[in-house]
Amino acid sequence: MRPYIICHIMAPVDGKVDNSRWTAPYKDYDESEIMEQYRDIGQRLATDAWLFGAATVRQFFPERFDGCACHVAYPDQLRTFVGDCGSRRQMIALVPEGDVRFTTNQLRGDNIIAVLSECVSADYLEFLEDMQISYIFAGNDGMNLDKAMETLQRDFGIHRLSLQGGGIVNGSFFAHGLVDELSIVVSPQLDGRQGAPSIIEYCGEEADRLQGLTLRLLDVERLNAGCVWLHYQVRQAVGRT
Repeated sequence: MRPYIICHIMAPVDGKVDNSRWTAPYKDYDESEIMEQYRDIGQRLATDAWLFGAATVRQFFPERFDGCACHVAYPDQLRTFVGDCGSRRQMIALVPEGDVRFTTNQLRGDNIIAVLSECVSADYLEFLEDMQISYIFAGNDGMNLDKAMETLQRDFGIHRLSLQGGGIVNGSFFAHGLVDELSIVVSPQLDGRQGAPSIIEYCGEEADRLQGLTLRLLDVERLNAGCVWLHYQVRQAVGRT
């Protein structure tokens, strides 16, 4: 069993997710209110946890962990560690390389659970334990997402998860058939750059799996500040495996 996963993203009209290059909103629309629409919808999704990929996590914790990388964790250390999980929701940090130096065990008031590869250093595990940051493992490369999601439900009781990664992280979840709903808050802005990252990107051997998915519209809602909410159910196409 795994959590029910909702990919919840804010994007401009052209679907580019790097907000550093978005155009300014119309003069009657307040940027803080635009972001508030995204947060409000996120609350309405009523999830137990939310997930960021490593690139997004580093925006909040930019310092690199400088422990000894040569001392790889022993096999008997590759087990779930339960640290401080007292917050109402949990924040899942997909940091397979084990190189993010967290300065607190919470992000936005939610306790952090780190998802790691089995090749992380013993020093990093000790660092997380000292910080009371929970951690789990996702295979040798840290991208066995099926295993990680099953562990989150079994060991932490997470049944509904909001996926808020960048395009590559989102694409990996979609390619592995792990996404149940897609929630897009469309912001009244543009990017337009060729090659800029988009909502869902995947280029691995399993990329064709996305061709077997269909989207069933659940709802469309006009929000404040020029935003629109698109809400879809993600399904496997009939006859596709």
